[in-house]
Amino acid sequence: MRFHKYVHENETIDSTLTANYVFVLLNYSRENKNLDILAELEYPQRFGFPVFVILDDEGKRIHTQNSAYLEKDKSYDEKKVLQFLKHWSPAAVDPENYQ
Repeated sequence: MRFHKYVHENETIDSTLTANYVFVLLNYSRENKNLDILAELEYPQRFGFPVFVILDDEGKRIHTQNSAYLEKDKSYDEKKVLQFLKHWSPAAVDPENYQ
């Protein structure tokens, strides 16, 4: 199942994503490889597609995640996806929360 479809069909994940992230779908196809943007994101395609790239509020890449680690059977694992989103949320990477 495609992640963007999965996200919007799962209310818990959709609300977590909406509250903490700006979700951007970057297309990769034979016609439109977006190689310049992928280079700026430090080559996330090395993990295959789909791949998740977390950027900070200034657009700097802070994490790249192979989506295979968030899957279960032929879909995504809700618990793994929620944990991933929690661990890379703005609050989780805010140094002020670790003083």
